[in-house]
Amino acid sequence: MKPLLTLVFLMVVPCLVWSQQELIDSYRQELKKEKIDTSRIHIIGDLSRMLIMDSDTAEALALLKEGLALCKKHNYEYGYGLLYNSYGVYYLETSRYDEAEAYFQKSCEHYQRSKKDTAPLGVATALGNLSLIAETKRDIEKAVLLQLQALDVWQASAFPERFVAVGNMYLNISNLYTKVGQHDKAIIYTKKAVKTRLNADLKDADLATSYIYLLNSFIKNNQLDSAQKYLLTTQTLVNDLKNPVVYMRYYAVLGEIGMAEKNYENALGQYQLALQYAQQTQKMTFQISSSMGIARCYQELKRPAEAIPFLTQALQLAEKGNRLEAKTRALKGLAEAYHQLNNDQQAFAYFTQYNALKDSIQAEETKLKLNEIDTKYQTVQKENQILQLEKDKSRQNTLIYGLVVGLILIASIGILMYRNAANQRKIAQQQTLLKEKEIQQLQQERQLVATNSILKGQEEERTRVARDLHDGLGGILTSVKLTLGKVRGNFILPEASTVVFARALEQLDLAINEMRRVAHSMMPEALVRYGLPDSLKDFCEDLNETGQIKIHLQVLGMENRLDSSVEVVLYRIVQELLNNILKHAQATDAYVQLVRREEIIHLTVEDNGKGFDVKQAENQKGAGMRNIENRVAYLGGTLDIQSTVGEGTSVEIEIKL
Repeated sequence: MKPLLTLVFLMVVPCLVWSQQELIDSYRQELKKEKIDTSRIHIIGDLSRMLIMDSDTAEALALLKEGLALCKKHNYEYGYGLLYNSYGVYYLETSRYDEAEAYFQKSCEHYQRSKKDTAPLGVATALGNLSLIAETKRDIEKAVLLQLQALDVWQASAFPERFVAVGNMYLNISNLYTKVGQHDKAIIYTKKAVKTRLNADLKDADLATSYIYLLNSFIKNNQLDSAQKYLLTTQTLVNDLKNPVVYMRYYAVLGEIGMAEKNYENALGQYQLALQYAQQTQKMTFQISSSMGIARCYQELKRPAEAIPFLTQALQLAEKGNRLEAKTRALKGLAEAYHQLNNDQQAFAYFTQYNALKDSIQAEETKLKLNEIDTKYQTVQKENQILQLEKDKSRQNTLIYGLVVGLILIASIGILMYRNAANQRKIAQQQTLLKEKEIQQLQQERQLVATNSILKGQEEERTRVARDLHDGLGGILTSVKLTLGKVRGNFILPEASTVVFARALEQLDLAINEMRRVAHSMMPEALVRYGLPDSLKDFCEDLNETGQIKIHLQVLGMENRLDSSVEVVLYRIVQELLNNILKHAQATDAYVQLVRREEIIHLTVEDNGKGFDVKQAENQKGAGMRNIENRVAYLGGTLDIQSTVGEGTSVEIEIKL
């Protein structure tokens, strides 16, 4: 099955000036002139990739073979990365995803070993393509993590293209969350894409596309009011650009708005415009989706006969492009349309095709999963074989190294004796510097121990007070409640006293519940028993039940528990940040994201509240913010606060374990 995929190659190609064929011809001419050196490898890499996209695979594979021979001759790591990327594209285009994944992984490794200044761009490209493979295999969590790694590479670079690339990464992550129905997270990353491009003053087709994606995310999340707020800005930008591809996307999303508002006549007109631009730009995906949108409108308007030609057109395009998921939707739509026309024979025929294709797709997905399991098993077997070979080789090398080291030591002793006098002076100077550094280190360690003692003391006191409240005061209050209950059963009170007595029991219940809430807040049971993710989930659910705010929590890569002291500190940080949002931000939504990638913890807390001036707040820090800074410093992490008045606040924390 060949999926609908879009590769982002991180290179500047003058595609607006030359056609694809003109570019291919130009590269062929350059190849005839170029000498047999590394610059020839670059031309082969670019030309082979364009030939693959143009379905001329025979010439592309021949060029790649020549390029690999040149890389071997020059020991050119960057060239290997470039050519293996083209091989990955070839296997991706032919739907051989395991081979594509292997070559993209090789490409990434060679780029990482390269010293060329543009090698990080190659690493980001390979990570993006690996994310694409993971998405194809329905492993969305892995796809998101790979996109985040590619994002880190771009953000750490100083290339002018980084703003465009970072915006694209955010949109890619947004699309991944959209595919699994997590539209809240899709909105977060689409907003980041818009903000990145606005900060870079990039008012181009990419910015318009980002706004269109944001509108689409709001629609899918049933936030039509939010979509309307961005509609005028999007419309102005689209009209200024006069770009047919942007018009196509814009009218398509207007059609979705019309459908969401049940204004089917308006939606029909928008989809028809989207189809015109899709046909003009030869974008098959939008030709299919726009045709399906028109058909849906006709069906909602009880005009199924007019829907059938567009469903048929969508079906033909899906078959031509081998778009199986689109084909299933078209077959189902035709079955429903003929059923509306009471033509049950045709409806049954299309419905039968729909069921057969759906079963085939499910079987293919099952096959992919089984292949992935088998690949993992084979990989483990090969790794074990390699490990054994390396052990054997290591034993042989040890003997050789021992002899070599012995000879080197004999020669070194003579040299060291000659240089000993000069080194004595250097050693004295180094010892002086070392003592100064040791003093500084001891001061830092003392400060860290003091902070550690304070935090540990706070947590121990919280635990003790929570236990005393629950076991001591809680037991007393419960005993009082039981005693008063017995008193009410043994005595007949006047009616007025009965009301007062009942009110006293109610107030006693409130006191017991409040005492338990305070004890739980001071040391949540879930944190001790089940770990940080469950305790954060409980805390966020408790805040959501208040109705004051909606907390959105996402936890990734936290399958293994952290050290208990680290979990407690991270929990207190989140607790303090969310309490600050409740007290000061006047927010309706807050987002908490906790991600662990190997030995690094990323914590992000954002809100859509009123925001504040960060520079002004530096001089007016409250106890809560100082506590957060101390806890982050205790974990050896970094803290970054971004806030704009009227737009909300974002706090990002990174901790190396």
